[in-house]
Amino acid sequence: MIDEFNANEMYKQVTTKIEKLGLPIPPKPVGNDTDMKLSADPSNMTSSELGTKLSKAAAWFGHCQYLLGVLESELTLLEAEYNLKLNLASIPVRERLGRQNGAVIEAAVLEENSDLMPAYTRRAELLSIRETFTARLNIYDRFYAALSREQSRREAEMRVL
Repeated sequence: MIDEFNANEMYKQVTTKIEKLGLPIPPKPVGNDTDMKLSADPSNMTSSELGTKLSKAAAWFGHCQYLLGVLESELTLLEAEYNLKLNLASIPVRERLGRQNGAVIEAAVLEENSDLMPAYTRRAELLSIRETFTARLNIYDRFYAALSREQSRREAEMRVL
C-alpha cells in the first residue's frame, strides 16, 4: 500500500468525507497578496483595507488549516503502515544487534529493506511540510491578531468620541 499511496488520492478522500458530513471546505483565497504585507503602522490603513486584510488572513488561516488536516490524514496512515513494517522487520535485526537505540535499529532495517525507503522518504517530506504549515498557521494567526487589535483600538476610540 505504501508504494500505491498518493497525496491527490488522500486529498480527494478527505474532501469527499468532509462534503458528506456537510461541513464547509475553506477555499483557497483569491488575489495576489500571498506575502500578507502589513504596514509598519496599521493605524494608517483605511477601514476598508483593514477589513480586507482581516478577511484574507482568516481565509489563508482556514485554507492552511484544511491542508494541514489533509496532510495529517496521509501522514497518520503512512506512519501506521511504516511503523508496522518497520517493527516486523526489526525483530531479526534486534536479535542480531542486541540492545540498540531505535535510530540504530531503524537505520539497519532501512539498509536491509530498501522497499521501506519510499515510505521513509515520504514520511520525512510530510513531516517537513507539516512544520511549514504549522509555521504558516502561526504567521497567519499573528497577522490576524495584529489587525484585530487595530480594529479593536479603532472601535474603542470611536466609543470615546
